[in-house]
Amino acid sequence: MAVHAWLLISAWPFTQVAPFNDVLLYGYWLDTMPRNVLLGINGNWVYPYVALVPMALAKVIGGGAGILAGWVAMVGIINTLAICWLVQWGAGPESRFKAAWFWLAFLVVLGPVAIGRIDGIATAFALFGLIALTKNRIQLAAALFTAGAWMKIWPVAMALATFVSQAKKRIVVISAIAVSSGVLVAGLIMGGNAALFSFITMQSNRGIQIEAPVATFWIWASKLGAPQTYMYFDDALLTNQIAGGGVDLVSSLMTWAMFVALAITAWLGWRASKNTSMQQLISAVALTAVLDLIVFNKVGSPQFMAWLAVPTIAWIIFERAKAKTLIAAVLLIGLLTQLVYPLLYIDLMGYGWLSIATLTMRNVLLVVLLVWANLQLAALAKTKAN
Repeated sequence: MAVHAWLLISAWPFTQVAPFNDVLLYGYWLDTMPRNVLLGINGNWVYPYVALVPMALAKVIGGGAGILAGWVAMVGIINTLAICWLVQWGAGPESRFKAAWFWLAFLVVLGPVAIGRIDGIATAFALFGLIALTKNRIQLAAALFTAGAWMKIWPVAMALATFVSQAKKRIVVISAIAVSSGVLVAGLIMGGNAALFSFITMQSNRGIQIEAPVATFWIWASKLGAPQTYMYFDDALLTNQIAGGGVDLVSSLMTWAMFVALAITAWLGWRASKNTSMQQLISAVALTAVLDLIVFNKVGSPQFMAWLAVPTIAWIIFERAKAKTLIAAVLLIGLLTQLVYPLLYIDLMGYGWLSIATLTMRNVLLVVLLVWANLQLAALAKTKAN
């Protein structure tokens, strides 16, 4: 709770970039939703409609103090419960406590965005799912991963890792289908239409966000004076994007590149599945799949780095070799991300050398970590082949 209080306080000086502005936006959406319209159900929205639940709950908890107070309190309580369960209420092995301390340290180095977005709730669901996996409660784990993905898509990487690593794959599929069917049926009962899938179409049509790894080329091109290459603010999606030669083409290909990367990850995981322990396979596939979703994403929001916490925790609690290397890399990525946002974000908008260099370093490190993760997974697949 002290860590969450610090993250709230540390955001205050940055009034221009307002790290918790998304939470205030959630409150605005709830307050201004037209009558007879539910975002993500019968009104187009960038998130699946299930994300409305924690937003509304935070507003209720905050009461007169406002949604921001309610949001931080809610996330703090959920994360505290997750840590308690992670360390088995104080009775867990040393590796569980190491994982808990890593997560707290990661929240601090990543900064306010670690808890100031809907991603924080999805991450908690993914962590609950990972803990369920350690207890061999596969059905519950798959359900939690699927529920998290219906708030923010990334826990699908954990679901993929679970599917690949389990002999009883039918349990994972049935659990995921059951949760998804329940979400869709509930949406239809509430008057849902094609807007139930608007979070997919709205994201697929967007441009390349400036913090995305692939945007690095155009950021430097713009900095060095390339013609007709510049940053701009997208009023519809409320984000800064990059314009320049080839951007539209690359943007249209990024989603396909992500699917190809995930397919390769699934294939490597499948090759390794018959001769690798469940713990090794889940941690390797989860890390690689999460990095696929980050590196090949045309959106590069700073909160995306929070996704790395759960696969790293898996490496720690399963006592995987080279976990210290991964911990160091993920903490450095988190620190560089906080330096970019919120510390140097105004400088980035002005094409400052320091901010661009910091962002470039972070993005290069993400790519290097993806290569490393693929090599670890390929080594497991090679062991199986031999």
